[in-house]
Amino acid sequence: MASSDLVLAGSVRAVEDPLSSVFGISTRELFRKRELFVTHGALERFPAFMRTGPLESVDSLCRSYTGPLEVAQGTPESGIQVPVRDAHASALLRLGLTVYFTELRRALPFAGTWLKALEASLGVPECSSLAAFANASGSGLSWHHDRFDQLFFQLRGKKRFRHVPNTYVENPDVQFSPIAHALPEFGRAYQGGFPLRVEDFQKHEREALVLEPGSAFFMPAGTWHTTAEQTEESLSLVVVVRAPSRLDLLLTFLDYYVGQAPEWRARAYGAWGNDDGTQAEHAKLSRLSAELGARFAKLEVTQAYGAWTSHGYTTGTLGEYPRNAPFERFIRLPNSTARLEPSDTPGKLRCVVMSGPTSRPQARTELAFNAEARPVLDWVLGLERAFTLTEASARFQDFAPEDLSELFGWLGHAALIRPLPVPEWEDG
Repeated sequence: MASSDLVLAGSVRAVEDPLSSVFGISTRELFRKRELFVTHGALERFPAFMRTGPLESVDSLCRSYTGPLEVAQGTPESGIQVPVRDAHASALLRLGLTVYFTELRRALPFAGTWLKALEASLGVPECSSLAAFANASGSGLSWHHDRFDQLFFQLRGKKRFRHVPNTYVENPDVQFSPIAHALPEFGRAYQGGFPLRVEDFQKHEREALVLEPGSAFFMPAGTWHTTAEQTEESLSLVVVVRAPSRLDLLLTFLDYYVGQAPEWRARAYGAWGNDDGTQAEHAKLSRLSAELGARFAKLEVTQAYGAWTSHGYTTGTLGEYPRNAPFERFIRLPNSTARLEPSDTPGKLRCVVMSGPTSRPQARTELAFNAEARPVLDWVLGLERAFTLTEASARFQDFAPEDLSELFGWLGHAALIRPLPVPEWEDG
């Protein structure tokens, strides 16, 4: 047996749907609606972490929160949200502002299990974040829409929430307000038309929602809304679901796949000139693009899901390594080291990895393996090139491929090796 002694904590169990008791439908069904969906009820139906500790009151949140803040003013025309530094949340509220607590997940440790259940129900790893809005009387945000789907839970006070469905564009992947600066992605989403003034929303405005403690709604990305000119102090919790779009998945996949090819990595010198070299450079790009189309038609594009999770762990946007992804190729990281030594347990091997991969701090990870795995580990440590699971299986035939895959998964988790999560680029 050559598999790791280490296993994920706990057994595999069915996860209870985290939203069905609040919305009366499953999480997946709720997010598929693509329209604002609201329910009202007792505050006690919300998870306990939303009603206790830092979220027990506005004052409790202001006293316990130490993360970054953003603020907004209070009218439909001037409620732009901007970051602030070196200011206490309670002082900002006394100035009559809306205060946005942008990173609550670490401040609410008991929320982790609930968020994991939400992500499992949606089938997307580590896509959720927690934030809160504390509104001073008279404050709020002007008309805008957000880039990501959101869940909204009213915790304290009343809030008036005005909203309009987006008739300009479907599934916008950009945040937008007529009174804010236009982001680079604005043009591709709104080339067919866009609102020029906040007054344009009044023609299609629905009846305003009056939210009280215990009110909750799902709001898909792109829904126009405003919370300007609140009549009283209130506290609201927001769960932002930053699920990748299909375009995000495809672009990550293409970047890893095409980035293997020397011709694609070559610099486009002369491309903006006006001579024979310019025409030759344009012809090269056209030829490479046509060849890529033919290659792409033969690829298993579902590998994009593994590429996205691998990229997220590598860059630090995801905290969990995608151990269940069926990776075939790996590469030893040159800036990581491993120390192999006998364990206190007979027949076991202790592997201490010091890692320093890109975008992650130097970390020490201790792993335990069966002692028979020593030849595989020595082989990996001596490699100065990429290697495959198939190659390892042929070299170490006493080891089952699934055991080698698990071993490489733990070495990837410790950042001694890293997956090459797309098919190899082959010449010709």
